Amino acid sequence: MTEQAHNNQIAFLEGAWQAVLQDEPRLFEKALLADFVSVGVLEGLPDYTTLKNVVAECHGQEAVQESYIKSFLSLRKRWQELTTEARHAIVESSRRCGLQNNNGLKLSLLEDDEAALAIRWDTANRLYAGCRELANKACQTTGLEMVQPRGRPQPSDFRGAVNRGQQILVALLRERINIDKTAVTLAVGHVTPVAKTKLKNNLAAAYLEALDSFRAALFHWMICNVGAFAAIELFKDVAPSKPLTPFQESVLKEHVEGALQPFKQEYEALRAAVEDLSDPTIYEKVRRCFEADKLVH
Repeated sequence: MTEQAHNNQIAFLEGAWQAVLQDEPRLFEKALLADFVSVGVLEGLPDYTTLKNVVAECHGQEAVQESYIKSFLSLRKRWQELTTEARHAIVESSRRCGLQNNNGLKLSLLEDDEAALAIRWDTANRLYAGCRELANKACQTTGLEMVQPRGRPQPSDFRGAVNRGQQILVALLRERINIDKTAVTLAVGHVTPVAKTKLKNNLAAAYLEALDSFRAALFHWMICNVGAFAAIELFKDVAPSKPLTPFQESVLKEHVEGALQPFKQEYEALRAAVEDLSDPTIYEKVRRCFEADKLVH
């Protein structure tokens, strides 16, 4: 193999791995590349690493070719599971490196990827981030400290905080759906399989983030208001400043999980609605934001 061919493979691997890891921070868990590098390279890396370290380890173990072949096979296998943006980045990387028609490397965009690339997901994400910030502030007024560092919760009762928090967060998830539906409608006009997958993934990510914050906020409320559970024998003599035992904390966490069940059920209903989505609609509240963004770009 010529030096240029070797360098092309390295450049492609970096581009492909970066695309696969597009939603991960600069320091990522090495297990995320388990299907893309040789076993020896993986074992030689720390649990959390960087792409620079992965490439260096490939060189050090003379495992570039093995990792190239393994990455290519994994990409072929997982091609439809990747995001449109990842597929596009990998195809472009292969073209830049002159590998598109080399060694059987024929990775191409899916039929509706080009249409999906026209969707302004960056605008949708920005609009959702604003809605999330407002939702967190609304939760705060009900006694739920959703973001860190968490302060002393506003006075409230637990059941009221749970019910109001759930209403706010379910409404937030609906905002995610409506914003994304508008992004798809204005860009494509109909729901493509790729767009529907993106809608579902965005909703799932928003839900998991909201669920984690909701869970932490409820537990924080309990820790700060442990006196509210004084009627329970286990907590009757616990002073506000006294740390809880591991068993007491486990009881509170179990109570939190029970309180979260209605929110989980609401999410399942929303997810089913997105699964059945056929014709997206325009959410007039955000139309102008997308139209203005289109003019800028």
